Amino acid sequence: MEPSQTLVKMHEGSNSKNEIKSTGSSLDEFIKGFDTVHRTASFAGIQFKNANLELNTRLVGTLLFVVIIYTLCFYTGWNLRGDWLRWLETLLILVLNVQGTSKIWAGVVQQPQYFYLFQTSEKIYAIFDSDERNRPILRDMVTKMVFILKATTVIYVTAGGAIIFSVVLYSAFTRQHFIAISVFIPYVDHTSSIGYMLTFVVHALMIVFCCNGYLASDTAFMATVVLIIGYANSLQNEIVNFNHLLTMPKRDEKLISEKMARIGHLHQMVVEFELDAVKHFQGGCLVQILTQAGAVLICIFLGYICGYVQAFSVLVGLCFQITQYCALGTIVTAKNEQITRDIYDIGWNLLQKPQQKMIVFMLHRAQVARDLTVGQMAPLNMVTYVKVGQTMPFLTYISYHLNYALQIMKTVYSFFAMLVTVMD
Repeated sequence: MEPSQTLVKMHEGSNSKNEIKSTGSSLDEFIKGFDTVHRTASFAGIQFKNANLELNTRLVGTLLFVVIIYTLCFYTGWNLRGDWLRWLETLLILVLNVQGTSKIWAGVVQQPQYFYLFQTSEKIYAIFDSDERNRPILRDMVTKMVFILKATTVIYVTAGGAIIFSVVLYSAFTRQHFIAISVFIPYVDHTSSIGYMLTFVVHALMIVFCCNGYLASDTAFMATVVLIIGYANSLQNEIVNFNHLLTMPKRDEKLISEKMARIGHLHQMVVEFELDAVKHFQGGCLVQILTQAGAVLICIFLGYICGYVQAFSVLVGLCFQITQYCALGTIVTAKNEQITRDIYDIGWNLLQKPQQKMIVFMLHRAQVARDLTVGQMAPLNMVTYVKVGQTMPFLTYISYHLNYALQIMKTVYSFFAMLVTVMD
C-alpha cells in the first residue's frame, strides 16, 4: 500500500453523523461567522466587503452625528464650567466620543486594508480547509470566534441598555426629569416636559450610536486576531501530520516534498497576514488604550466619589474593552512562540538538504513575526494591562478607592495566566 493511501486509512473515521459533518468544507461557516462584523459596520455606513470606500446615507449620517456630539459636549462644557463635577460627566462623554471617532476613522480611511485582511484570511482558511484533518480545528476556531462576537454584542447592548432602562425606570417611579448623561441641547429646556423628551431621545440615540460603533470596530479587531489562533493551531496540525509522514517505513519523497512546500507556503502566508494585521491595528490600539484608561479613571472617580450611577455601566464596557485588547495581544504572542516551537519540532534530520534549508528560512521568518503593541511604545498584553492599573493610584491620588480597580485587574490577570497554562 502506498504511503498516501496509508495516510488516508489512518485518518478514516467511523460513519457517525458528527464525523460525516467534520469531513465537509467549513469555509461557508467561516464566511457566515463574519455576519456580526458586517451587520454592525453596515449600520454605520461602512462596507468591509467592498475594496473601496463608497459614500452613502448611513456613513454621512454617522459623520454628522459625531460632529453633533462634539458640538453638544463643547456647548455643555462651557455652560457647566462653574460645576466641575458635572463638567467631569460631560468630559467622560467627550473622551468616549474621541475614542469612537478614532474607530470610525480607522473604519473609513482604512476600509481597503480591512477588505484586504478579510480577503487574505479567507484565502488562508481555504488552503487549510482543503485538508480535512484541519477542519475540526478550523470549526472550533469559528465556533469560538462567533461566541466571542456574540458575547461582545451582549455586553455592549447590556451596558447601553442599562443606562436607558435606568433613566426610564427612575423617571417612571419618581416622576422626575432624570437625564442619563450631562449633555444639553442648545435652546432646549430639559426641565420642561417637551424639552426633557427631546433630550432623552437625543441621549438614547447617542448611546445606541456609541454602542454600535464600538461594536463594529471591536468585532472587526477580534475577528481578525482570533483567526491567528486557528491558523497557528492548523499549522501545528500540518507539522504533526508531516512528521508522521517522515517516520513511515516506506517514504514517498515526492509527497514529502509537496507537504514541505505546503507547510512553507502556509507559514509564509500566516506570518504576512499577522504582520499586516499588527501594522493595521498598532496606531488604533494606542488611541484606544489611552482613551480607555482615561475614561476608566473618570468613571471610577464619578462612580465612587460622586455617586454617578451611570458611570458603573460605562465602566463595565470599558473594562471589557481593555481586557479584550490585552488578552488577545497576549494570545498572539503565545501563538507566535508556538509556531516557532512547532517549526523546531519538524524532523529536519530526516529531510534532504534543500528541505532543511527551507526549515532554516521558516525559522528566520518566524523571528520576523511581530506582536501587537500600543503604538510600538509597549506590548499589548496582560502585563501592560496590570501596569495600566498600577499607574491609576498615582494618577488619581484623590481616592484610595482606585485600588479596587487594580485588584480586579490583578485578579483577571492571574485567572488568565492560569487559563493559558491549563490550555498549554
